[in-house]
Amino acid sequence: MAATDVTPDSAPRKLSPWAFIPLLYFMQAIPVTIVQEVATVFFKDLGIANEPIVRWTSLISLPWSMQLLLGPLVDLTGTKRRWILGGQAMIAAGLIGTAFVLQIPNFFLISLLILGATAVVSALTNIATDGFYILSMPKDSQAKFIGVQTTCYRLGRLFCTGILLFVVGRLMSFAPLPVQTQSGQFLLKAEPPVGVSQSTLRIDAGKLVAGDNKQEVLGKFDIPSGIYQLRVDATGTVYGLTVAGEKALGPLQAAPQLSAALQVMPAQTVPGMNPFHAWSLVLGAASGLYLLGRLVNQFTVPKPVEDRVTAGESGELGRNIARTLSIVLTAVAGYFTLSALVRMAAHGLWRTFDGSVPVQAEPGAPAVKLERFQGWRLPDEAGYLGIATPLSGVMAEVAQFAVCVALTLFGIRLIRRLVRNTPMAEAFSSFARQEQIGAILFFIFFYRFGEAMVSKMSPLFLKDSLAVGGMAIPNETLGLIKGIAGVLGIVFGGILGGLFVGRVGLRKAFWPLAIAMHTPNLLYVWAAATIPPVSAMYFVDFVDQFGYGFGFAGYMVYLMWVAQRNHFQTSHYAIGTGLGALTILTAGVLSGILQSNFGYLGFFISVIILTIPGMIALFLIPHDTPKGPILQTPSH
Repeated sequence: MAATDVTPDSAPRKLSPWAFIPLLYFMQAIPVTIVQEVATVFFKDLGIANEPIVRWTSLISLPWSMQLLLGPLVDLTGTKRRWILGGQAMIAAGLIGTAFVLQIPNFFLISLLILGATAVVSALTNIATDGFYILSMPKDSQAKFIGVQTTCYRLGRLFCTGILLFVVGRLMSFAPLPVQTQSGQFLLKAEPPVGVSQSTLRIDAGKLVAGDNKQEVLGKFDIPSGIYQLRVDATGTVYGLTVAGEKALGPLQAAPQLSAALQVMPAQTVPGMNPFHAWSLVLGAASGLYLLGRLVNQFTVPKPVEDRVTAGESGELGRNIARTLSIVLTAVAGYFTLSALVRMAAHGLWRTFDGSVPVQAEPGAPAVKLERFQGWRLPDEAGYLGIATPLSGVMAEVAQFAVCVALTLFGIRLIRRLVRNTPMAEAFSSFARQEQIGAILFFIFFYRFGEAMVSKMSPLFLKDSLAVGGMAIPNETLGLIKGIAGVLGIVFGGILGGLFVGRVGLRKAFWPLAIAMHTPNLLYVWAAATIPPVSAMYFVDFVDQFGYGFGFAGYMVYLMWVAQRNHFQTSHYAIGTGLGALTILTAGVLSGILQSNFGYLGFFISVIILTIPGMIALFLIPHDTPKGPILQTPSH
């Protein structure tokens, strides 16, 4: 074929970027947000404890931190367009599968496996999408559309954290419970308390309230999250229905001035939708919308001539796959090695400073934690994701540690054999040989550590019951807080942070950026200590996300400038961002341990302490490349 000939399949299509860029990046955000953020909420609604939620959702987020390692597979196999369309079809299947498995036993294990596989496909699809963005447009259009790309990604996140949560909250909602006494009255909080014989009860921000004015009912009520029906019996005891079954929330308090005992006409509300059904329906609808987008992309995503298979040495594709898998598997084995080591060390601290065993106050009552270090105690019987094992908790961790150490050492030897004397090896080794690499790694690991802890735990804090120190905010309100106030905060913060760095230079901007990122954590300490009105959390989340977006601009700019210290600029930038993603995973695991042991107030105080190393890192990081200073103030 002559050089000027073009096959029909490779002929460029005269299609505006507006026809495909917005939808591609809107869809790119959906699997990322569902796995990293929405899964935290629906697992909480379905009765999973905080520590396994945070630990396992952090782990299945690992593929996005390994996009650099997966890049060669995309570059050397097929076209970017085929990767995008094929990946989107598999992501849709993964989301549909997740919606269905919520209805079966062992849903936690199976859904984690499906979401983890979806995360791997999403990471590969993201690589192809970003590469296609460059191939499909000239450089001037790339610059013009970077704002469109970012905005559409944020809208995809808003769809998941705002609209999906709001809809599932509406599906689970139920009508107020009518209560009428046959004798006596029950009390509402006031000075002095007010007795009433007829009203309607509902749950509002973790409190039992009466009437349209939502006046709090007097009494001690333990109201968990995820209630979708209320009932009251003849004695005045109020019950709530959750996925774990019906639970007594507490008795109505009788007016003492009336001699007649409190008797109530039994009543119950029409239940809202069971959380399993509600989340299956919402995730199914979201996957259907995603699949519709995939079908649209079949016709709107063009076929640029530049999007072609890269010709490589025979057999190089197989070798790149083996190299990538060896690095990924070694990283996973290393993660579980460190996890076992941390959990055994924590158990040792419990034995040293506590050593007591939880006891039950009375038959059927929950275990009482006697000392502060109970959260670090390994269980008597080990289990993984709800599957029991014959080992004790200590023996299970010892076995995990031994196996994973062996796999890690084997993986390191395999990497040396497969990767040595390759461009991939040079990219990694040149990153490690940089001057002051220790300070750079310290910065990458700790600058975002506190923020990463808060981002994992804040949805659980907002949802958890008042009895355990949470805010007891329903899903529909949580969707408005996270999906609207939070997204607006991060968008405005990111824009202003970039403008601020561009105007004054990173050297002068770094301290204001770091302070803006970490100061909002104090608001969570205040919220955990005082449990303010729900309306205040709109402000807290907006400020938190604004500070994150503002401070994150400095983090990303510094990584870009560090990448310029060597000719492997793209690889070094990807290594830096990948290590940063591993920070989020580590922070998530530590968050679950700290919160389960010290509660939400203790957790947020620990966040403040763990932001200090990130501030110290600003004194240690290098400010120059071999070619000159990189943190200078730009000229105007």
